[in-house]
Amino acid sequence: MQIHNQAAPGKLEEVRRFINTWSIPNQTRIETDLLPPLVSDPIAWEREVSVCPLQSGDSLETLLALRTDLRRTCAGHSEDRDALNPWFEQTPLIALVRSTDGGTATQLKPSQNTYVAYILAIVANAINCAQWSRLKTCGDCQWAFYDHTRSASKRWCGMSKGGPQGRACGTIAKVRAFREREVRKVR
Repeated sequence: MQIHNQAAPGKLEEVRRFINTWSIPNQTRIETDLLPPLVSDPIAWEREVSVCPLQSGDSLETLLALRTDLRRTCAGHSEDRDALNPWFEQTPLIALVRSTDGGTATQLKPSQNTYVAYILAIVANAINCAQWSRLKTCGDCQWAFYDHTRSASKRWCGMSKGGPQGRACGTIAKVRAFREREVRKVR
């Protein structure tokens, strides 16, 4: 698990933690899916993923599919931008108007008492306030992180390895690109 400043603001952090139940840990480089054991252990679920408990409508199959589509949209590929639309079509949200210092704003709430609806409401609110596009997955290890940079152009989970057994995905990618350029020069 990465230790850099990758936490998302507010409740969007719960979405990031849910997405990261699947990862390729830098220490082992083996795909790891923590979702099945977490779904069967409510205490571990609350500790590791979300304060929102799973309900009877939150099957493992549904959660796996949602996580896959969330990961796809965070990867930023243009063909995956619409992956969440079917989820929003089948899970209606309620818009609530609230007063703010600058006037009024709407906040979307789940209309169903399921974890899926809870997560989709968080995602919809993040889309509305332009935070969703900053939740990304690392091009190397696939770890989900929140891009805090001013330019919103971060591509990797980190540039430093974060410990003796860690990897530095950004540094590895830059070294790889440098070596490829050098090979092209020689040819």
